[in-house]
Amino acid sequence: MPQTCQRSATVSTPTKYLGRLRARSVHNLTEDVAPCCLGTEAARGCRRSASDISSALWSIPLLRSTWAVSHASFANMNNRPAIDPAAILFKGVGTWGAIAVAVAGMAPTMAMNLNPQEPAEHVGRVVPLVFLLSTVVVLLVAWCFARLAHEHPNAGSAYGFVAAILGPRAGLVAGWTLLGTYLCFAIVGLGAFGLFGANLLQRLDLWRDASSLGLTVLAAVVLAPLSIVPARRAGLVLIILEGVAVVAMVLMACAVLLLVAQGHGPQNDAPLPDLLIPAAGVGASAIAMGLSFGLLSFAGFEQVATLGEEVTKSRFTIPRVLIGTVLGAGVVFTLVTAAETLGFGTDRAGLARFTTSTSLLADLSARYFGGWSGDLFDGLAICSALGGALASIVAASRILFALSRDLLPSSPMARVSAASGTPRDAAVCVLLATIVGYLAMRVGFRASGSDAFFWGSTLGALALLVAYLLVVVSAAGALMRPSGQGTRWLLFIPALAAVAIAYTLWVNVYPPQPGAYRVIPWIVLAWCCVPLIATLLHPRLLDLVTSGCLAVSARMKQD
Repeated sequence: MPQTCQRSATVSTPTKYLGRLRARSVHNLTEDVAPCCLGTEAARGCRRSASDISSALWSIPLLRSTWAVSHASFANMNNRPAIDPAAILFKGVGTWGAIAVAVAGMAPTMAMNLNPQEPAEHVGRVVPLVFLLSTVVVLLVAWCFARLAHEHPNAGSAYGFVAAILGPRAGLVAGWTLLGTYLCFAIVGLGAFGLFGANLLQRLDLWRDASSLGLTVLAAVVLAPLSIVPARRAGLVLIILEGVAVVAMVLMACAVLLLVAQGHGPQNDAPLPDLLIPAAGVGASAIAMGLSFGLLSFAGFEQVATLGEEVTKSRFTIPRVLIGTVLGAGVVFTLVTAAETLGFGTDRAGLARFTTSTSLLADLSARYFGGWSGDLFDGLAICSALGGALASIVAASRILFALSRDLLPSSPMARVSAASGTPRDAAVCVLLATIVGYLAMRVGFRASGSDAFFWGSTLGALALLVAYLLVVVSAAGALMRPSGQGTRWLLFIPALAAVAIAYTLWVNVYPPQPGAYRVIPWIVLAWCCVPLIATLLHPRLLDLVTSGCLAVSARMKQD
């Protein structure tokens, strides 16, 4: 079996959440901040005069038109008419396309590679129990999204949901926060492709000098055309990328469980009760801590809500996809973590191997089926990361489109492509912002590939929890309205979801983490405050949001 230290990049915190970081060494991974292949171009750029650079940027039509429209829009805000309710995205996405976005948004293969180690440090052998209970908690959140998606389908997801219930200012905060979340998740996906891809290529001696930065940029180039095609075609790509990986993961888990049941595991018998009965010393507080990590393994399932204007019969399809995806993911996560726990062993030595693994699926498959299968699952995890990045870019582009359609209706980001029926300019803007954000971390802050991965993951996780909290409060507000008088007994669902989200948010920010992680919560707070400051400076924005949401709601109810 290949050594663990030679597996995928060093992981101290699972993707999409902030845990207690601990140092682990990285082997066979070149973390070059400025690859040599970029040296010549960088030197040429340094010799270029500032005036030439500004002239070149001004010559880009999209940048010039965006600046002009934004300047004119704020200057004449009081004279602008309400948005055209016909500016709605094209229909045509089926149920399978919606499922593909929801599943890819979670990146389940990458999640099962990186996430279970942290809860295992708190709960030991009952990691499957933690993921089973996490499924119940996430179902509460999914119900809140499903309820609002049925009543207020829109391309902005939480933006439209919260604005319709809590008002335009809260809606802007929710939409802006969720936009930031998906931008960070796109950075995480692209960064994971480069980080783990470089490690795999170097380990297989296919490219000894593989650069994680170069591979990340290559992944962005590959995703560029896929992010602007119709959503149903992007969904087909996501089904291929994530579907194959999930099927392989489930088959491998079933095979490992069968081998363990036949006595081929690290222990003579299959200690199935160990998966559900906590060991001595593991109390309710440890289980609650594990739940906070398990909850964020599902993060991204709600991205399908941004297809509210593209999915056929979205008021019925999207709620079912939201609930069904969480149920399916819960079954898969519980099954796979059971195989991982039993496959490594439930004794002290087995748990030590489990918690120190940097690629659970790869190490587990290599242990039972040989090193080739470990490399295969590393490759599948890389494909999962790419699919997660594409789903995040698709979701972020819809939110940016919805915000621009209400606030800057003449902006290029508020336009729907006549050819594809998608917000092409918004998608391009999101992709460029993702690349700029990643390069800012790597070059501007001189972060390694793993630093950029965990920084983006932490930023996105904290911002997502804020958006989740606003959505579940909105779901409670919808039940409190006169129209929901007969269903007020369901208030326990958003109430329990709010408690779980608040607890998860608290344990991820307190106690403060060292280094950059001490600053990250403040960055998220500053990002969330941007809409509040904007509405105070330009109160007219609130009227634009209100009129825009009403127009979209009226049009969607007609459909």
